[in-house]
Amino acid sequence: MRYDKGTKELENWLIEEERFDAESLGKCEAIFCQGNGYLGVRNALNERYVGEKRGTFVTGTFDRFHESEVTELPNFPDTTWIEIDIEGSRFSMLRGKVLEYSRIMNLKNGEMVRTTVWEDTAGHQVRFSFRRIVSMEDMNVMAERVEIQPLNRDIEIRLTSGIDGTVTNTGTQHFTEGTRRFHSGRYLGMVCKTIQSGVTAAIHTGHIFSLNGDVREPELLPIIERRAIKVRSEFQLKKNEVLTVEKMTVIHTSRDLEYEGIEISDWETFLMEKGREHIEKACAAGYDILKIESAKVWREIWEQEDIRIRSEDPFDQLAIRFAIYHLNIMVKKDDSRVGIGAKALSGEGYKGHSFWDTEIFILPYYMMTQPETARTLLEYRYKNLYGARKKALENGYEGAMYPWESAWIDDGETTPLWGAADVVTGETLKILTGIIEQHISADIAFAIWSYYQVTADESFMETCGYEMIFDTARFWADRVEWNDTEMRYEINDVIGPDEYKEHVNNNAYTNYMVHFNMELACILIQLCRREKSDIYSRLNSQMDLSALEEKLEERRRLLYLPLPEKDSGLIPQFDGFWKLKKLDLAKYKSCSVVGTIYDDYNMEQINSFQVIKQADVVLLMQLLSDRFSEEIRRKNFIYYEECTLHDSSLSKSAHCVSACELGFEEMAYQFFQGASRIDLGPAMKSSDAGIHSAAMGGIWQCVVMGFGGVRIRDGELVLNPILPDAWDNLFYRICFGKAKLEISVERETVNVKNHGSAIILQVMGRKLEIKCGDSVTVGREGTATA
Repeated sequence: MRYDKGTKELENWLIEEERFDAESLGKCEAIFCQGNGYLGVRNALNERYVGEKRGTFVTGTFDRFHESEVTELPNFPDTTWIEIDIEGSRFSMLRGKVLEYSRIMNLKNGEMVRTTVWEDTAGHQVRFSFRRIVSMEDMNVMAERVEIQPLNRDIEIRLTSGIDGTVTNTGTQHFTEGTRRFHSGRYLGMVCKTIQSGVTAAIHTGHIFSLNGDVREPELLPIIERRAIKVRSEFQLKKNEVLTVEKMTVIHTSRDLEYEGIEISDWETFLMEKGREHIEKACAAGYDILKIESAKVWREIWEQEDIRIRSEDPFDQLAIRFAIYHLNIMVKKDDSRVGIGAKALSGEGYKGHSFWDTEIFILPYYMMTQPETARTLLEYRYKNLYGARKKALENGYEGAMYPWESAWIDDGETTPLWGAADVVTGETLKILTGIIEQHISADIAFAIWSYYQVTADESFMETCGYEMIFDTARFWADRVEWNDTEMRYEINDVIGPDEYKEHVNNNAYTNYMVHFNMELACILIQLCRREKSDIYSRLNSQMDLSALEEKLEERRRLLYLPLPEKDSGLIPQFDGFWKLKKLDLAKYKSCSVVGTIYDDYNMEQINSFQVIKQADVVLLMQLLSDRFSEEIRRKNFIYYEECTLHDSSLSKSAHCVSACELGFEEMAYQFFQGASRIDLGPAMKSSDAGIHSAAMGGIWQCVVMGFGGVRIRDGELVLNPILPDAWDNLFYRICFGKAKLEISVERETVNVKNHGSAIILQVMGRKLEIKCGDSVTVGREGTATA
C-alpha cells in the first residue's frame, strides 16, 4: 500500500495499491469502499476471484433468515462484476502476466481508478482501465467505466455483465429469487424481496458501449439464469483501438425514505418501473456527468470539513482525510430510522448493527461539523425506545434498557447469543455483551447532553431528549442493587468497556456514567417542572416524574463510586481488580494482530489477569474529566495503559485524547498513528470484514479534541491545543451553537476566526468573546490580539 502525494492538486488525497495480491483482497475491498450513506459498495474487482467478498448494502434493509439467527444487513444482488474474455481466455490477473498495475482511491472525489497492462498466455497484451463511483448527488446510483485497449495485436473480445443474485451473507441467502426483466433490448432489471422482513428491492443496470469515442449499439444476448440476469456482447478490436463500456446501476427499495408513509399495493411493479425510468436517466447522463455531479457534492463537503495538517509525515494528513471520507459515506444523513453499523456499509462485520461506538466515538464529529446529522442519529435512538423498553421488560426492569446491538428500531436486542470456540475446552462461547454490558444506556444519555451542550437544540430535547434521559435513568434506578452490609447501592454482574472482564461488580466506568445519568435526570426534571410545564405534564403522565425524582435522588446519593486510593491515587476498575494476577503483556502488545491473547488463554483465564482490552477507566476520566484532578487522571492513565492491549479499534484514539490532555504529546502522537493504521496500516487482514467506523470517529477526535484541544466545560467551548513535535500547523473547522469557527494552531499561537453568531469561549485559559467576522490570535503566554 502506498500513500501517494500525487500532483499538487491531489497531494495527500490518494491511496494506492501498487500490486495485486490475491491473498489480501479484503483489505482494499473495505478501505476503498464507496458509498453515500444510502448505498455502500465494497471495492471488489470487476473480474471475480476466489476469496473475494463482494458486498452491496443499502442502509436500513435488515433481514433475519431464520428465527435462530439475528437480524443483519443483507448483501444485495451484485452488479460490480464484468467477465472479459480475450481470444477465448478469461481475463484474470492470476493467469498470464501482469506487466503494470495500480489501483488508486481518490478521497477528494470518491472515485476509484484501476489500471493494468496484462499479457495472456498467447502473448496478447491489453491495457485495462477501470473506474467506479457511487454518486453523492443521486443516492440510488453507482457508475463504472471500463476501457480496453489491445497494445500489440488485434483481438476478439467477449463481455458478459449483469446482475448476480447468488450473493450471500457468508452463506446466508436473504433474498427470494425474484423477477428478472430485459427492458427495451438494453436494460436489465431484477426485483426480489428479503425473506423475513419483506423488503422489496429493485436492481437495474444498463450498458453504454463506444469504440474510439463513437457510441456503438452491439447486439446484446440476454441470459437469464437462476438468481441472475446477464447480457453478452462481442467485439473485434484492432491494435490500439479503445473499447469503452459504461455500466450504470440504480437500486431502489420499499424501505427508501421517499416512500415512507405511502401506500403502494404492488411494490414489485412499482419499483420495476421506477428503476427502469431511473436507469434510462443515468445512462443518458453517462459516467462523466455523474462523476462531475458527485464530485461537486464532495467539493462542498471538503470546503467545510477538510482538516489540514502540516506534518513531517504526510501520512498524518491522509489519515484524517481518510477518516472524514468514511464518516461522510457511512450514514444516511436525513434518515432517523437507521443508525451506523460497526463496519458502516463496508462489510458484513457485526451484521450492520449499531453499538455504543456511535454515541461515544462517532457522534462528536457530527455534533461539531454536521449537527443536523447528529440529531438524526439521536432520533434513531429515540425511535429505539420501543426496543429499549422491550429489553427492560424482558429483564424485569422499568425504563429504557438499550440493546447492546441495534438494527430495526423495534427489534430490541440483536446481539448473537453464541460466538467463537473456547481454545481450552473447544466449546462454543456464549456472547454476554448483549446480556450484561449495559453501560450503553448511560452512554446514550451522555451523548444527548453533549449534543445539547454543543447545539443548544431545545426542539430536540423537548421532542426526544428529556424523555430518553428520564427513561434511561428510570432503568438505572431499578437496576441498581442495595448492599445491606455496606449501606449503599451497587451495580453488579456487568461487563464494562473492557470486554476482557466479565461478570464484574461495580465497574468504575459503568457506575460513574450511571451516576451522571441519574443526576442529570434529576436536574432536568426540576428544570421541566419549573420552566416547561407542557413537557413536564406529558412525561409525568408516562412515568410519574415526582416519584422518579425522589427515587433517583436517593439512588444517586447512595450509589457506590470507587474513589482514588489514598496512597496510589488509583481507582479500581472494578471490585477485586487489585487481586488479579499480573501478566507480561509485551508479546501481545508488540503483535500487529489483535486478540492474540486468545491463542494462549481462554476467557476464564483472561478474567484472572490484570489485562485490559481497551480504554475503561481511562475513557471514564476523559468523558467525566471534571470529576477527577489532573494528578489522579495522570496516575490512572499511566497505570492502566500498561495493562491495556488495545485489542479494540476504540482504544488508541481514547488514549490519544487523554494523553493530549495530560501533556503526553509524544505518546499521544504514537496513539494517533496507531489508530490511523488500524485500517490503513500493513496488517492485510485487519479490515476484511469492513472498516472500523468507530476508529474513523476516533481519528477525528485525536486531531480535533486531542491535538486541537477542543473540550466542552459547563456548556462552554474550551480550546487548549497541543501539537506533536512532527506538526508545525493544524487547521480545522467546528460548529458550536450558531458559531462557525476556523481554528489554526501554530507552535506558539492559536488563531480563531468566527463566521457565525458571536461566541464566548476559552482559548489557552483566556476567556474571549468573538463576534461574527472577527479573528483573534492567542499566544501561549495568554496574550490575545484581534
